[in-house]
Amino acid sequence: MELKLIYPRWGSSHMEWPTFLKKVKDNGYQGVEIDLPLHKEEKTKILNMLKDFDLDFVAQHWETKSSNFQEHKEGLKRHLYNLAEANPLLINSHTGMDFFSFKQNLELLVLAQEIEKETNIMITHETHRSRFSFAAHVCLPYLKEFPGLKLTSDFSHWCCVAESMLENQKDAVSTAIEHTFHIHARVGSAQSPQVIDPRDQTYKAELLQFKAWWAKMVQNSLENKRAFLTVTPEYGPFPYSHFMPHTQKPIASQWEINQFIKDEIIMDWKNQ
Repeated sequence: MELKLIYPRWGSSHMEWPTFLKKVKDNGYQGVEIDLPLHKEEKTKILNMLKDFDLDFVAQHWETKSSNFQEHKEGLKRHLYNLAEANPLLINSHTGMDFFSFKQNLELLVLAQEIEKETNIMITHETHRSRFSFAAHVCLPYLKEFPGLKLTSDFSHWCCVAESMLENQKDAVSTAIEHTFHIHARVGSAQSPQVIDPRDQTYKAELLQFKAWWAKMVQNSLENKRAFLTVTPEYGPFPYSHFMPHTQKPIASQWEINQFIKDEIIMDWKNQ
């Protein structure tokens, strides 16, 4: 199995595309995680630059947030087809809403599965606040109802929602690990979806817990003989990260922390 390290465009959108892609390539990543415009000419320009740098990409859908279910469903459909057309490694989708009913969110998951089968592009669904999968105990029934459901696992959201390190939700966690096809590697805590700096010994316990979860996700992919597993170090920019008081200066560097997470994952992968 190939471990594909992916860097997020999130937090680097201020950089010109060629500068961003060169930086990613030069630092050992195999690809980037990006959304794509609906405008065909703009999308083609980005895709051509990815080819020039010989980089893979994970396509990301996050835009659909309408509270009107039919509008939401049509928006999801439009964005998923737009991304699938670009032939990414996979599509990571922020799917549904936390206030939609179980039946409504399930309808959206079925739609995504149909698009996946039609286009032959894998679609994974991120465990993310405000979406159908916003909490461990809420996501679990979907996984039991929908055995083919594929996840982008980012348990930092679940820790924040549950105000715990999920030590009392082992069934939900282990089931989600079995359904994980893409990893968002960010260290969260019981009080936030992102610790201030995972290199700080203050957050040693949280780092060790997340590393253990990531290792189990990798092991599960190995046991299932998958061709690859994608991992995106995803320490985020403001407001996920914090500024020093009374300044616009971040307490820690997004880029440096993501390199730290990448190196931790590589080290653990070599020892797997």
